[in-house]
This record gives sequence, structure tokens and C-alpha cells, in this order.
Amino acid sequence: MTNSLIDIRRIGRENGFVDSGAAKIASLGDYCTFFEKYLADGCQAGMTYLERNLDKREDPAKLVPGAQSVLCFLAPYGPGSQAPDGSRICGFAQGDDYHKVIKDRLYAVMAHLADEAAARGLPAFSGRPFTDSAPLAERAWAARAGLGLIGRNGFLISPEYGLRTLIGAIVCNLPAEIFIPHPPLKVSSCGDCGRCEKACPTGALENRRVDARKCVSYHTVESHDALPRDLNREGSLFGCDRCLEACPWNRDIEPWPEFRSHHEQLARMTADDWNHLDEAAFDEAFGTSSLTRAGLSKIKDNAR
Repeated sequence: MTNSLIDIRRIGRENGFVDSGAAKIASLGDYCTFFEKYLADGCQAGMTYLERNLDKREDPAKLVPGAQSVLCFLAPYGPGSQAPDGSRICGFAQGDDYHKVIKDRLYAVMAHLADEAAARGLPAFSGRPFTDSAPLAERAWAARAGLGLIGRNGFLISPEYGLRTLIGAIVCNLPAEIFIPHPPLKVSSCGDCGRCEKACPTGALENRRVDARKCVSYHTVESHDALPRDLNREGSLFGCDRCLEACPWNRDIEPWPEFRSHHEQLARMTADDWNHLDEAAFDEAFGTSSLTRAGLSKIKDNAR
């Protein structure tokens, strides 16, 4: 009966997540085929880490022995910032580093699940939290858990909460059947408007995938090479968000306060300000933020 099942959405909401769901560990099938073709075509650019541990990406039980399910949670963040000179920083980087923020809340969820399992006489809970830090196909698992669908721009789209959500996951030993199923989605695809593809300043979106070799986000955040001077980044210094902003599924949702802690300062930071900043000042102002993923030297290069 439903009242004997664990309400994972309630537990998620109690910890700030706007939506949550559970998926049984099983082959992702079409996703694996898609991802292998993505790699074969070189769309990962310099992100060679994507080429490793494919077996774990296809089977999360190899990350957590004995695991039976992937629990997925959506953490809301807000829009990006634009300084007076047009310099832009993307939405997920407006506050503290989401890896730590989300993982802290996932640990709280895990403590709650341990209590729920004990109260039901289930095997002792065991699991591991992840957020964009392991070979786990978070978006594919979130879609499998019923939280949304993957759009033409590669984002997970929640019909209710939009695209501005980061995904936390717990791979655990509890079977997916012990959780109340997520209500079915009312849509089966993001649609065919193509607004994301038209909005992309470099043409990185094609065939429902993001070609990192052309992607502004990749070049301003992930790449270890100097920014290509012919890249049409439209003022972006870290990330992009153009395809997200153009999507008709985009929604205004209340972000976690931790994800807005640097917003006001970033909205004032012109390219000239970045180029006059030293490492000590950068660490003091933004040392807890996702901007450290690129580092000051790279942001300065992007600002030139």
C-alpha cells in the first residue's frame, strides 16, 4: 500500500529540493548508445575524463556495490548576472560551489532514509551521494526517475520547475519499489521549436547534443586551453546560459540562498575589474564559489 512506501518527494522537499524521485538500476539502453556515439564523434573536446569508467557510467552498482536504485533530487538556482559592460557569469556560479552545497543536503537525506529503513524493518541503509563528480549519468537517471525529460539543448527539463535545477543523486541499496512512484509527466518531449539551437551563439547545438568543441560554456569553464579569439561568446566570462534562457520551458523558481551569495558582487564585476583582481582578492571574494573551477587566470583570459 502507498502509506507503507517511502515518500521520497516529501523527504526531498524537507531538505529544500524542489522535486525528487527513484529509479531502479537497469540498463540505460539508448542513452549509452547516444553517449558512445557522442564520444566517438569527438564532441567531448578536451574533457577526456568522460571517456573513462564507461562501465560505471552504464551500471551505477559498480560505483556502489549492492546498489539497487538511483535517487535523484533537483536543487533550484537562479539566473546569471550581467555587469554594466555586458560581462556575464552564468546562473549556477552566482553563489557557493554547488558540489558541496548539494552534497551536504544529500547527507541529511541519507540520514533520514536510514531512519525510514530501520522503521520499516528493511536492511540497513547504505549508499553514496553524488553531484556532477563521478561517472554517473545524472540527467538520464533523473529522467528515468520521472523528474523530467532531456531537451534538445541537453538540459534536464522539468515541466513544472524548468531548466534551472542542479541534480543531486544517491546510489543506494534500497529497491526503487519501496518509494512512492513519481507522478507521470504530462509531456513526452521538449518540442520542436528549436529556440535553443537558434540562440546558441556558436552553433554548438545540433542533433540534440552539445558539441563542446563549439560550446561557450566549455571554453570558458572546462577547457585548459586559451580562449579561441574568434569564439562568439557575447560577453560570457564563465558559462553561457543562452540556450537555457531561450527555452520556452524555462521557469522562474526560488533559488537556494547559497546559490545567490555572490550575485550582487558579480553583477558589478566588469572585464576591467576582473583583470585588475589579484589571487588573494579572488580567493577572499569567490573562494567558495564555482568560479574556482576555472580560476582567476582563466577568467582574466576570458575577459580580454
